[in-house]
Amino acid sequence: MLCLYAATMAAANSTHAHHLLADTELYCNEDFPCPEALHGRVTFWAHVYFKWGRSKAIFHDPDVPERVYSVVDTGKGCSNSVKSRLNRERKRIKTALYNTAKKLESSAPLSKEELHLASLFPGKNPNQLRRKSEKIRCQTGIRESFIKGLVRFNRYSYMVDNILAQYNLPPDIRYLPFVESTYNPRAYSKAGAAGMWQIMPSTARNLGLQLDATIDERLDPEAATHGAARYLTESRKSLTRLAQKIDPSVQDNEISPFVITSYNYGVNGMRRAIKRVNPDYMEVLEKYRSPSFRTAVKNFYASFLAARHVVKNAERYFGKELAPRPVKVVTVVLNNPTSVDRIKQVFGFSEEELRPLNFGLTRFIWNGWRMAPAGYKLKLPHREDEYVNEIAHFKSLPRENPMPESGTYVVRKGDTACGIARALQVNCRDLISANRLGKRALIRIGQKLIIPGGLFALEQSDSGGVERTVIQRIASSRDQQKYRVVRGDTACGIARKYSVGCRELIRFNNLGRKAIIQVGQSLRIPGISNNRLGLARLDEGNRYLVVRGDSACRIASRFNVDCSELIRLNNLNRKATIFPGQRIRIPGFEAPQTNETVTELAQLDKAIAEAGSKQVDAPMEVERPELDNLLDTIPDLSVRVSQTGSTPAYSIIAMAEETLGHYADWLGIGYAGPVRKLNSMSVKASLSIGRKIKLPIDSVEQISRFERKRVEFHQILNEELKENYQLVEIRSHVVKKGDTVWNLATEVGFPVSLFYRLNPDLLRISLVPGQQVLIPILRERA
Repeated sequence: MLCLYAATMAAANSTHAHHLLADTELYCNEDFPCPEALHGRVTFWAHVYFKWGRSKAIFHDPDVPERVYSVVDTGKGCSNSVKSRLNRERKRIKTALYNTAKKLESSAPLSKEELHLASLFPGKNPNQLRRKSEKIRCQTGIRESFIKGLVRFNRYSYMVDNILAQYNLPPDIRYLPFVESTYNPRAYSKAGAAGMWQIMPSTARNLGLQLDATIDERLDPEAATHGAARYLTESRKSLTRLAQKIDPSVQDNEISPFVITSYNYGVNGMRRAIKRVNPDYMEVLEKYRSPSFRTAVKNFYASFLAARHVVKNAERYFGKELAPRPVKVVTVVLNNPTSVDRIKQVFGFSEEELRPLNFGLTRFIWNGWRMAPAGYKLKLPHREDEYVNEIAHFKSLPRENPMPESGTYVVRKGDTACGIARALQVNCRDLISANRLGKRALIRIGQKLIIPGGLFALEQSDSGGVERTVIQRIASSRDQQKYRVVRGDTACGIARKYSVGCRELIRFNNLGRKAIIQVGQSLRIPGISNNRLGLARLDEGNRYLVVRGDSACRIASRFNVDCSELIRLNNLNRKATIFPGQRIRIPGFEAPQTNETVTELAQLDKAIAEAGSKQVDAPMEVERPELDNLLDTIPDLSVRVSQTGSTPAYSIIAMAEETLGHYADWLGIGYAGPVRKLNSMSVKASLSIGRKIKLPIDSVEQISRFERKRVEFHQILNEELKENYQLVEIRSHVVKKGDTVWNLATEVGFPVSLFYRLNPDLLRISLVPGQQVLIPILRERA
């Protein structure tokens, strides 16, 4: 039997009331032990699941969760939107604990509330009450979410049970997704974990899950369950070997709490804890100290036991009997890359009907930016005839041309101007200008946007990715070297139209400081050439990709620009040495970044830094459209070329969520061994953010493939984040002792990658107490 104490305060017009929660019976089995000392924690989390709803804010001791001080109905739980009310309640509890401690020392009579508070502390030690008054945690109830989770459990548990059996894992692991996501396959955390099993991007690749522009298998319930099962299998093997090496008498079920906790803390984290203490879970819980071993980790196993208990007693707590109903579907394997529009037309289903069965298809597919790749197993609602006629018709259709049928796009939820531009591989400034979106680049759902440049061809591979991109953003008039001025034209307006530098156009035509032009005047467009091969090799940043046989002056001649100016613009050495794979800027072809908000970000950084000396942890007020566009910023992900002797050396700077395995995949070499060897990294060595990594590159095509896949990887993470959250403010934060980027990311709620985009100077250095950093504040979309 377990008992949970919940202290609440009774008052007129108040939501507080003193009471003791009912005892909770807990039954354990051989697979997952329930140490007596853990019962209080389990009971607390059981009440979070079955008793307290999302409007309730539960104030409790983070070290002893069952020590509940008050339960307040704020209407929004512990949300930041009721922050002032939460602060008042936290201050009230702190004062009450201080007053109780003071009276205990002086033996003064205690009030009813003070007697209750004192009863929560065995021994009634005044110093302990004072210490605990500084650590008061707020937890939101999730009763409503848990009930929805039971419905999803009925839908997916049959599939989960079968997969767990395939891996010979204990069947009760089926309750773990309740802790992670309440069984929601579309769940997406602020830190970037996705799906029913809340898998991080960097972990996905190690678990064999596909994550690219077209497919994110973290969101596919079946694929993600296989990934989670692989993780838990390897975790048990690793932790069992270590534990039995330290203590040969350790039983298999004694490892279970470590295995479950490793799903939150990582296998390496659990190995460090076991080595530091010993293979006794309760002893680790009490004695292990680490900046990352915090409340969520310490309570993970207890919350798992609580979820198991509540689900097993669902009828008692919710009046709902579990009735698993496995989902029946018809699976169609795509022979060729296929647009979602064709799928909807042939089979007669809407996106709302198809998407719940195909969560693994990304936003790029549903938005029409890419096609579902060949080999994808499309799931359709069950039908007795299994769509025999439709499938026959579907397979008889010719292969689709990936070129868009029109130069327009209809805005969807979570879109931003620069996100659309990047996905369609056009210049953001051009898109904003073509649609007259203004400085804020404000767009609305359902708005039809013109895609500038009209013609752009995306040659798509069978995998659904873009194998080769030839972008002709320049209208046919750009093939001409001259432009005739019409009424309303300005020099810079013409320059923007042709994606060339305004100053270069003015200099090229000797227009003078005032850049005066006349209607009917003929202007030469700098850098324009009829050589389409040269133009085709310009990337989205209007840079030229060097190939074998190129020289600086040969490139300059191809684009009809001055060779010495090209050399100066690219800071080339006296010999103007260039290498295959190097990206060269062409004078007159300089274009703004695909995302204009990089400049805005730098301005924000400066403004917040200046304000930081006046106010700490203060929000930086920026209008939402600008903040939304900040989520589209992507750092420079291009391959860097340098000279080592007579041969070029290729390298990158490692970014958040990337792994050596990703690099091997993007290079097309299959495994990470060559990358490790080139960088003198052992098999156990981990990749640190900001580290310079050398790449084994043999061709220009390999560079193009690597850069394209790398950009798409980060872009799909951006798109998924935008679909679920809005960036509502940016705060200046002063680093405290014990702060790490990961701890801040999990506690505040933001992806590590977004932190480094806001704080690029920190890529290669650790946080230092007193240092000022920028913190993004995200809010879930309605």
